[in-house]
Amino acid sequence: MYIFRLSLFLLTTTVASAQLQLQPLNAAVLRGSKARFNCSTTQPPSVMNWMVNGRLVITILEASGVFNFTDRFSAQNFTTPGDYKWEFIISNVQRDDAGEVTCQVLGGAPQLATLSIQESGSVEIVGGNQTKTEGVQTEFQCRAVGWFPEPSMSWSVNGMANSCNRSSVAQGNLFNSICALTVTAVKNSSVQCLVSVPALSTPDTSTVFLTVEKLAKRDQTVLIAVTVAFSAAALLFLIIYAIFFFCMRRKKKSSYQEEIRRARIQSQIRTPSTENVQGQDNGGYIRDGHDGNTTNGVWYTNHSDKHQMTGILFDDAHRKHRHMTIV
Repeated sequence: MYIFRLSLFLLTTTVASAQLQLQPLNAAVLRGSKARFNCSTTQPPSVMNWMVNGRLVITILEASGVFNFTDRFSAQNFTTPGDYKWEFIISNVQRDDAGEVTCQVLGGAPQLATLSIQESGSVEIVGGNQTKTEGVQTEFQCRAVGWFPEPSMSWSVNGMANSCNRSSVAQGNLFNSICALTVTAVKNSSVQCLVSVPALSTPDTSTVFLTVEKLAKRDQTVLIAVTVAFSAAALLFLIIYAIFFFCMRRKKKSSYQEEIRRARIQSQIRTPSTENVQGQDNGGYIRDGHDGNTTNGVWYTNHSDKHQMTGILFDDAHRKHRHMTIV
């Protein structure tokens, strides 16, 4: 307490001006790690005070050395000729350490820096490795859980950067984020999700592998053989169909001609002959007799409805006489 009062008294009774420089002015560190700030002057400081969010945590006296008020805060001397430098260290930083860090020396104005405490969570590509057929679209989903502040996310496919459409949800003081990537399966690839906050020097990553199964190439010889066989079968079918169609038409035509011929023959048979029948035997002759020497017969021929011819045949010895009466 005495040291604290003395340092304040010395700071308020400035007798000379000193140039003071504080670095870095903005620092981002992960929770649980160390934060470091450097404060240097052009003149040897009689008193140097370090404060966090307005709370005095270390006093450095030129004659007595370093007085710290908690084990998490310490200082190291890196003074060189012409440059009086002290490094202020905060170990195992916590979220309530975030805010202003102040360095002030006797004879100089206070210098302010900003400390940001961040947290890195987990990163995982959901589903792990994938095997897809060539040409198929594949989706990968990266999940970042327990980060602060909201992390930046990106993808890398075979070392080539890809953008990420991120969506985040706050859970308490932390963020859970999801990012999706859609790629076409072209070749075997290494797919990497990168998640980062400013406090990380390198992003946290998760890596999976995409295995692409190529489509089997068809044997051209087999394809040609199948094509030729199919074409030959189709041609043979067409030839058989053409022959069958031709035969059916020919048979149908032959049947039609045969029917005409039969009809013509029947018509000729049914129609009486118009030729001159004079001097010809009457086909309608009927024999009628009682002995072997004389035979009486009657025959007739109808030429019309008005004419009728009858006759009697006499057999005299070896000669035959035919008498005809026309009515």
